[in-house]
Amino acid sequence: MDYIQQLNLGTTAELMLTILVVFVLTQAVKQTKVPNQYMPWLSMGVGVLVGILSVLVTGDHNFLSGGVMGLLVGGFTSGLFDGFKGFQLKEDDKK
Repeated sequence: MDYIQQLNLGTTAELMLTILVVFVLTQAVKQTKVPNQYMPWLSMGVGVLVGILSVLVTGDHNFLSGGVMGLLVGGFTSGLFDGFKGFQLKEDDKK
């Protein structure tokens, strides 16, 4: 989550609120019969909505940054970026 803070996409309160809500909602959806292939997209969509909502709750007015922050949090929550990290390591090992 350091990437989000380095990009200055939201305050610490917005970030913590977004992480908590997106994680809880993603875990709740995993208990349903939604196929795992849709989970990253669903998590990022929920992240965008929660990111914008967290901007409203904290009284900020930077909705675009809140949406981008939510998108990134949703990607991190679903493990999407872990897959890219593994792919990058495999490519580096070939050299």
